[in-house]
Amino acid sequence: MSTKKKIKKLSATNKELSEEVTALRSQLTRTETKLARTDERATRWKTETAAARTAAARSDARAEKLQKKLDRAAATLEPVKGVAPADAAATDRPAAEPTTPDGVTRPDPTWTVAQLRAEARARGLTGLSGKPKAQILAALTTDG
Repeated sequence: MSTKKKIKKLSATNKELSEEVTALRSQLTRTETKLARTDERATRWKTETAAARTAAARSDARAEKLQKKLDRAAATLEPVKGVAPADAAATDRPAAEPTTPDGVTRPDPTWTVAQLRAEARARGLTGLSGKPKAQILAALTTDG
């Protein structure tokens, strides 16, 4: 082979290798950039995790403190005695509540809207908050 052909062949090979090296360097730069972003994200998540653990520990301590306070308060309460007729005014219902034979309270038109709504809540009825007194009363008397 002549020297000129060898040089041309080497030049073509060198050019191809040079292009390949450039492409690999570009890919390496992109990969290093992605790695740096991932490392930053991991560091941020570690910081957030530490802050969340601290907040959770504080919440746990606060919950324990409140539970102890609740336990102390419950221990100091006296047992509740039966409601006497004189105490009926303390409830939201009239003193002479009509009841059915099975003991369920039966509202009547003398009740206020607030009393009727409270009774509906106690029975688990929903959708009556915006209804007029007559509709609430009807729902309570048909509910049984």
